[in-house]
Amino acid sequence: MLDANLAIDKFKAFLKSVQGYTDDAFELALPFIQVREFKKGEHFVERGKTCKHFAFVADGILRAYNLYDGVESTTCLCSNNTFATSTVSFITQTPSNVAIQALEDVTLVLIKHEDLNTLYSKSTFWEKVGRVVAEREYIELQQSSWRNGPLPAKEKYLTLLKENPGVVNRVPLHYIASYIGVTPETLSRIRKKIATSNS
Repeated sequence: MLDANLAIDKFKAFLKSVQGYTDDAFELALPFIQVREFKKGEHFVERGKTCKHFAFVADGILRAYNLYDGVESTTCLCSNNTFATSTVSFITQTPSNVAIQALEDVTLVLIKHEDLNTLYSKSTFWEKVGRVVAEREYIELQQSSWRNGPLPAKEKYLTLLKENPGVVNRVPLHYIASYIGVTPETLSRIRKKIATSNS
């Protein structure tokens, strides 16, 4: 878990990367910013419930997942300095079709839906923040399309290793397998082959 002030500092560092940042724009948001901790296994968003917060991951890893015929399918692994929000649910304020769960103790910086809209109406900078986050999500979605493509399982795992090596060592094997669309047994064999060829 991360100290609340440090969590806000990390969020502020992200905001400073957005063109047009000013200390006044940050001060405008301070009354609306919350820092919350989630223990490993707890849900930030529950499936079927409305996502009411925009969330910046200050520390820890979460996974987003769907449920099809009783089988969980991991759709996102969200780590430090990324965003973990059920986007459609948050924007439309309707029940979420995905759940978001902490895979380790997590510290999130949160802003409520209505408060974010207040910031949009008061500041062009905050409108830009909303656009930057949406663009990031779109790019991430496009870049992760390889997960559902025709790549062989080994290539999918190697791509994940290249794009997000830190996550691979911190996330349980069965969630990684679900994320790249293979069985845990297949992933275990792939990892053994890679380890053997590298030794």
